Amino acid sequence: MADRGAPPQESVRARNYRLVAIDSAFVGVVSAAGPFLPVFLVRLGASGGEVGLLSSIPALTAVLLAIPVGRWLQRRRNIVPLYSKVRATGWMAYAAMGLIGALLPAEAAIPLMLATWAAASVASTAGVVAFPIVMDGAAGPNGRFDLLGRRWMIAGLSMTMTIALAGQLLRVVPFPGNFAGLLALFSVAGIGSALISRQLVIPDQAQLAPPAAARSPRLRALVDLVRAQPSFIRFELRSIAYTASIGLVMPLLPLFYVREVQAPDAWIGIIGSAQAAGAVVGYFSAWRIARRRSGSAIVFPSMLAAAAVPAMLSAVPAMLSAVDWLPAVAALAFVAGVAAAGTQLALFDQLVARIPRDHGVTFSSVDQTIQNIALIAAPSLGGLLAVTVGVRPGLLVATAFGLLACVLFASDRPSRLAPGR
Repeated sequence: MADRGAPPQESVRARNYRLVAIDSAFVGVVSAAGPFLPVFLVRLGASGGEVGLLSSIPALTAVLLAIPVGRWLQRRRNIVPLYSKVRATGWMAYAAMGLIGALLPAEAAIPLMLATWAAASVASTAGVVAFPIVMDGAAGPNGRFDLLGRRWMIAGLSMTMTIALAGQLLRVVPFPGNFAGLLALFSVAGIGSALISRQLVIPDQAQLAPPAAARSPRLRALVDLVRAQPSFIRFELRSIAYTASIGLVMPLLPLFYVREVQAPDAWIGIIGSAQAAGAVVGYFSAWRIARRRSGSAIVFPSMLAAAAVPAMLSAVPAMLSAVDWLPAVAALAFVAGVAAAGTQLALFDQLVARIPRDHGVTFSSVDQTIQNIALIAAPSLGGLLAVTVGVRPGLLVATAFGLLACVLFASDRPSRLAPGR
């Protein structure tokens, strides 16, 4: 195959687009686990801190392992087979956690489920590190917004339908077997995704000189490499605030749905479907705007809307019977989906544009390390806020971090991008 910097041939690129589209449908099914897994833990009796661990454990793993995994992947000429395998391995945790929750008493099931999640996060870290490079290679030059816009739109549609059906399934099967069966189906979809994604063809990575044997010289070389890309550093420092706002919300939302507005499982499915539907609209809108203007035009308005949603949720009246407010919560979830989708697509494009081609996996691993530092602290802080001051004030703190991200990105100036981008 060609060098890392060479684009795929047009026929290969078209085939990659078809494969990514099919893979996206499977990914949408797997992603539907997002709203249900923390709710499963809450219904088993998990505390706010334990729900926070569900988000912070993968982040801690990424901080510890992303750079070593990135060095390992960087030495691989073709990372696609490993990319598909590690993602499937990580997604098998859903079936395992469902089985544990269904068979064991809650006091034993919750810590074992979190331990299973921690083990799976090792494989998931490798998949996340490889993802930008695989997608960039599959898209070819200037194709990232097009490919990722289509990918996440298809995944969003698939996720929307899956969440809606899953919410109804939870009503007809007794607890905890309903959640266990649902999580097993998510793992099956993950295997389907792996079988499709392993067929992607991307340019080979450049084979760089082996790293020095001593750890200290390797670390100094990595620091020097990153410091040579000031636009990458500025991007990372700004995006930490946005990542922290997302991390704060992660443990707060399931607690808000179950304890504050007392949403039944069917309504949690509707709320999740609304957010996924909003994401489809967000990806499509961002894709169309980027084709007429640029991806950078999407960042600020998307972030501003994302920051406003937690504050608006906190204003939903606290009532013993909040059924009348559940449609409003679903509407806000739709807005959150639109905003998150636009932000995700724009930030992904900006990130890859700042990564040197010859060191793609290495810089992706650095990005994962930096951003997951925020995802370690923020969910834990969110769980702590839920216990100490309450869920609603915690949502206001998340809004404050989101507004800080808006200010930081609004102050960013155009700068030189990485070579070859």
